[in-house]
Amino acid sequence: MELELIRKEGTVMELKLIGEDHTLCNILRKNLHEDERVVTAAYNIEHPLLSHPRLYVKVKEGRAPDRALKRAAKKLEEDCIEVRQKLKKALEK
Repeated sequence: MELELIRKEGTVMELKLIGEDHTLCNILRKNLHEDERVVTAAYNIEHPLLSHPRLYVKVKEGRAPDRALKRAAKKLEEDCIEVRQKLKKALEK
């Protein structure tokens, strides 16, 4: 995966997620929506075969959109660790 910053202006940030699809974008969007500091989060894939997803984040005044995205990614990491641990435990039986 490669990230390309399209714009970052105050409380708004837009990124291109090269090499990704709905799977990652949707979970990041969901995690961002759970953050009370985030006003809106969305993504768009203009054409599934020809374009890369673009993730849009807007946060409340005085907040930083990049920090919100880092928190969303950290939550995703924690969720993956939890799933791995539960799978390992289930498969040991």
